[in-house]
Amino acid sequence: MSTATVQVIGGGLAGSEAALQLASAGINVQLFEMRPDVMTPAHKTGGLAELVCSNSFKGNALTSAHGLFKHELLEVGSKLLKLAQKCSIRAGESLAVDRVKFSELVENAISSNPNIQLVREEKSNLDSQTYTIIATGPLTSPTLSHWLMDKIGKKSLAFFDSISPVVDTDSIDFSHAYYKNRWEKGDTEDFINCPLDEHTYHLFVDALTKADTIEEKPFEKKELFEGCLPIEELARRGPQTLSFGPMRPVGLMHPTTGEKPYAVLQLRAENREKTLYNLVGCQTRLKQHTQKEIFQLIPALRNATFARYGAMHRNTFIDSPSVLDNKLGLPGTRWFFAGQLTGAEGYTEAVATGLFAATMVYNDMTNIKDFSWPSESCLGALTKFLTLPNEQFQPMNLNFGLFPRPEKLKKSQKKEFIISTRQNAMKDFRLPWE
Repeated sequence: MSTATVQVIGGGLAGSEAALQLASAGINVQLFEMRPDVMTPAHKTGGLAELVCSNSFKGNALTSAHGLFKHELLEVGSKLLKLAQKCSIRAGESLAVDRVKFSELVENAISSNPNIQLVREEKSNLDSQTYTIIATGPLTSPTLSHWLMDKIGKKSLAFFDSISPVVDTDSIDFSHAYYKNRWEKGDTEDFINCPLDEHTYHLFVDALTKADTIEEKPFEKKELFEGCLPIEELARRGPQTLSFGPMRPVGLMHPTTGEKPYAVLQLRAENREKTLYNLVGCQTRLKQHTQKEIFQLIPALRNATFARYGAMHRNTFIDSPSVLDNKLGLPGTRWFFAGQLTGAEGYTEAVATGLFAATMVYNDMTNIKDFSWPSESCLGALTKFLTLPNEQFQPMNLNFGLFPRPEKLKKSQKKEFIISTRQNAMKDFRLPWE
């Protein structure tokens, strides 16, 4: 195979998967990891693929998006998921691992591979003509972050992740919701409105004020700013703060009855297909199970399926749709991006984008023209979301709302359609070096 060396920056999930995949294809790889010489505020060790937030890769059931995703990755030969299975621990239907053992297995696989050179140093600048996969994660070092800002544009790199929850459109109860723009501005009805009466509103606010939040990490403290406060913090400032703020009902009278609600939670489309809607102004530090309990107090969301929960934390990510091409590459360079730096949220997603980047680098190096990931596949659906134009881009994990499917199908048929079309699309799929 080629004697050229690919540089992979970052020894997390994405970088480790990319390095192992390229090495298996006969490509020489230099894998750069700055830890333990330069630590992040969140990592505890210098081990490769250290799992920081939890030890779970989420569900295994093929009827769930995450289960289907893992099944797909194992089908095509994910290196890290196979290692995860070797050190799994009992966790119901989820794939959970002994995180120390998992890191050890990954590091052994990297260190023992003759095609991989592990370099323990911080990489602070890159050659645009050297094939490089940048997978430095949400805590990319300040040195490399500032260097990237100079190269791709300061506004293209975000450092504070303020995310509202996202729900599946099919799970919204439209007997308690209606489409309308405030004061009916615009040519189309862009917002779904979830009205609350006075009693329900105060139940909602009371629940927010009493809820436990996730404690800030030391590197996240004092980063909140007035223009983007957590919804629970706004609620604690007074019982009417939300009704005069993000939940104000002005200009949102019911289109049929003409009645003005006491308060309104607005939902805004998250994607072009409008299969997903985010809860406007609901960025939050609440724990995920608490978010579900509280937001389901709103009548229109009582059966809501959450595709993404809200969050507020430091998270370095690229505005991928405005910067990267459909190969997760930076035009004019030989740089490809992977992991949470692309806006792909989650462990499985990090592994997957590492695999994706490896295939794109291999294709470019060997001038393969006819290889692509099917849009009906899990990885195809995720990377399409990461690269299609999106003015409201925020990090996202894989969910059924990202898959293409006919609009006219009944709700119960859509998941079956997605699972079936994915299976057919991947039936004869092979990695480019196989």
